[in-house]
Amino acid sequence: MEVGSRSTRVTVVTFPAEDAVFAERVRESLERLEKTTERPIRAAELEVSLRPVHPRVSTSWRDSLAGFGDQVLYVFRDGSAVSLLDDDRWIGAPDTAVVVTDVRGQYLDANDATAELFGASRDRILGARAGSFTEPDARIEDPDALWRALRTHGRLHSLAVVCRADGSTRSVEFITIRDGDGPGRNVTYLRPVA
Repeated sequence: MEVGSRSTRVTVVTFPAEDAVFAERVRESLERLEKTTERPIRAAELEVSLRPVHPRVSTSWRDSLAGFGDQVLYVFRDGSAVSLLDDDRWIGAPDTAVVVTDVRGQYLDANDATAELFGASRDRILGARAGSFTEPDARIEDPDALWRALRTHGRLHSLAVVCRADGSTRSVEFITIRDGDGPGRNVTYLRPVA
C-alpha cells in the first residue's frame, strides 16, 4: 500500500503478508494519522495506534542502500517477519470458541465456549452482527474490506480484542474460514491469547 503525498510517498509492506486483517488495520491507522498531522509518517505513532490489538508490532524503514525510489516502511505484526500464529491445530479442540456467520456477517450459531469467551448467552449472540463483541477501538472501520478479503482468500487468521458483556476485554486469535459450515456459512474459531 502507498501513503503520503507525491513528494513524501511511502510504500508500506506488512508482515505476515497473508494477514489481510492486519493489513487493513495498518491502512486505517495510517489514514487516521495522515488526517491528523501534516508531517511525514512517524513509525512510532503507527506502532502506538496498533498496539492495543497487536502488542508485539514493530516497524522498520528500509535501508536507503537496499533500493531506489519510494521510502519503504515494513510493519511487523509479531515483531519480526516470522509469524507467531503458524499453528492452527487448536481449532479442533473442544474448548475452542466457534461461531457461524452468514454472508452478511450475522451470527447464526455459537457454541458454549463462545458464550463463555463473550461473557454473553448464546441467545444474545445469535442474530448479532460480527464485530458486536469486538472492542470498539479494535474494530475495522470498513468491515466490508474483511468480507472482500475472505471472499478472495477463503481464510482470515489474525488477532482481535473481544469486549465481553461485563465490559472487560480479552485478546484473541481467530481463524475465519469461508463456507466452513456449508455455502454462505462462514466459521470463525477463537481462542484467548496472552
